[in-house]
Formats: sequence, structure tokens, C-alpha cells
Amino acid sequence: MASLIDSLLPYHPFKAVYILLASVSIILRVPFWLLYLIPRSLRQHPSYSLKQAFIIQLLKTGSHYACKVRSHPVRSLKPGAEKERFESIAPSQKNIYRGILDDPEIKPGEIGGTWYPTVYGPGDAKRKAVILHFHGGAFVVGESRKNYLGYGAQLLTSHVDAWVFALTYRLSSNPGGRFPAALQDAVTAYQGLLDRGIPASSIVVSGDSAGGNMVIAFLRYISENPDILPKPHAALLWCAWVNPGKSMQPYSCSKNRNYDTDYLADPFTEWGIRTYAPPPVDPTGPYVSPMSHPFKCEGVPMWMQFGNLEILADDIVRFAEGMRNIEGNEVVLHEDKDAPHDIFLMGGMLGFQEKAEKMAASMGEWLKKRL
Repeated sequence: MASLIDSLLPYHPFKAVYILLASVSIILRVPFWLLYLIPRSLRQHPSYSLKQAFIIQLLKTGSHYACKVRSHPVRSLKPGAEKERFESIAPSQKNIYRGILDDPEIKPGEIGGTWYPTVYGPGDAKRKAVILHFHGGAFVVGESRKNYLGYGAQLLTSHVDAWVFALTYRLSSNPGGRFPAALQDAVTAYQGLLDRGIPASSIVVSGDSAGGNMVIAFLRYISENPDILPKPHAALLWCAWVNPGKSMQPYSCSKNRNYDTDYLADPFTEWGIRTYAPPPVDPTGPYVSPMSHPFKCEGVPMWMQFGNLEILADDIVRFAEGMRNIEGNEVVLHEDKDAPHDIFLMGGMLGFQEKAEKMAASMGEWLKKRL
């Protein structure tokens, strides 16, 4: 009976009724949460402020309900409020989509992206690099525009003299968005920057959460196919989702030692991996779940960040250690104490602005030495 109800929830009128009931349920619980979380001893972690504890509880509960209806975000390639800062890029005519990207069903398509703080201009002597960023959202939600990525983009531009080009890639919550669609879009964006006259030595690839997973897949692709694309200057990974395949297992989040201190929940991560890597895609393969598949990435220094209270913490540490053990790889692992998942993207909403600024400053100092 439960599975029948779940199958009906993504469709109206069941969807509308469920959203209404879920909203009422959350509203009724808000006063209880606020009262319950006043004592520090009852919060998810004693270091959390009342705001941090409340928002984490709200996000975890809200995402559980939201995943039941499994909405399909509209990916617009129109400029919108970003105006000239939003740019569309057609798939390359060059033979750059080979091997894992040469899929019989999923073909390269037009992409879009947003420039921060302004459109790239080669005459700007102040800025020394372009950061190509892939947003997080479990492959099912998110975009490059200010309303979603503005906080993270501001962290980058405040601590590095660089332009940011954030990619709006195809989401797996929409038809035709399964793997390797997002990786095809990443390759299209990178080639688009090269076609603009930006040298690879000036490009830094960056990604948070699922976007960090995309960075790893992108680096693996160019490492395995060195004749296709030149290597970027460096890579930044913010709470990278390095083992999505684990979310195929029941209760993978709720069994984690950091479940109480993080806002990630099973319905969200399961929705992500089941739509991103459905059959015939292998959800445990190296391009989808790289944790147990380290590879040689010589010449591209990697800066990896994680919060010690997030669900992905142990997986990220294991992946970093595996990459470090390969001769020629350069990996720096930055740990944020008393922080949940992805404060790069969510720090402003969650109330972790101070930690996010210090984190970005640390990255900036590391990257400035290499530019």
C-alpha cells in the first residue's frame, strides 16, 4: 500500500494535497523544535547555535517530504535576471566526447552558465584565473544562478582574484539527465572556455557535493584520455560526494555516525543516485563512486574540504588518502571542525558564515601560491 501511495505522489492532485499536508505538519512542529532546541545539550551538537540547530532540523525534515513528490526543476537557458552574465554554449564539434561519454542514448546538448562577478574580460589585469564551478544538489536540484549559487560564488570571488563560470548542467531529475549527461556538460563547458582563448593553465575546476563528484569524474576523464583535453591548473572539492553508490543501500544516511549532526537524509541521496545512475549505469563504478577507485592525476593539485560533522566525512577522508598514495598526486585535505555538509553552498542559510569565510580564506591562500 505504501509503495502505491509513493508512486502517486509525484502527480496531481495527490502532489498538491501531499505538499499542503506536509507544509502544515512542518509549521505545527516549528514551535516545538524551537523550544526543544533551546538547551545546548539537546541540540544535534553542543557547538551549534539555536539557528544552526533549527535550520538543520528544518532542512532534514523538509527534504524528506520534498523528495516524496520528486519535482522536475526547469533548466532555463534564457538569460533572465543574470542578463549578460548568463551565457549559453553549444556542444563542441570536436571529437571530445569519447569512451564513457559516447553513450547510445545520452548525447551532448546545449548548456548554460553564469559568470561572477562580471563577464570574463581578458583585459582585466586584476583577475588571474577562471574558476569553472559545478554546483551541488545530489544531481537532482540546483543551478548556476544567484538565487541558488550566489553565496558560494561570492566566497570564491572574495578570496581569489578570478572570474567564476558556474555551470547549469542537466539534472538527473529530468528526462535525459542520467549519467553521463552532467559529465558531457562539464566537458562542453571546459572546451567552451578554451575556445574563448582562456588557457588551461588559467582554469581551476571546482565543485561542491555532487559537483565535487563531477570534478573528480572530469579529472579522471582527461587523465585517461590525455589527447582530448589539456589539464586544468588545479581543482577544488567542497564536501565532494565520493560514494553515491552507497545510497543504494537502505538507510545509508541514518546509519551513519554523523546522521544527527547533518541535514542530509536518505530520501534525498537515494533519489539522487537512483536517477543519476539507473541501469545500465553502474552506481559503484569509478566514474560515479570514485571513493574506492583512486587514480593518477599528476599535474593537477587538489584541495579537498569537508566538515567533520557531515555524513560524507569518512568517505572523503578515505578518498583523499587513496589519492595521496598514488605517486605524483598532490592532495591537500582541509577539515572544518564542528561543521555539517557543504557550508560552501549552504553556509549563509545555515548560519555558518564565519566558518565558511575562514574555509574560503584557507583555500584562497593555497590557490594564490599556485597562480
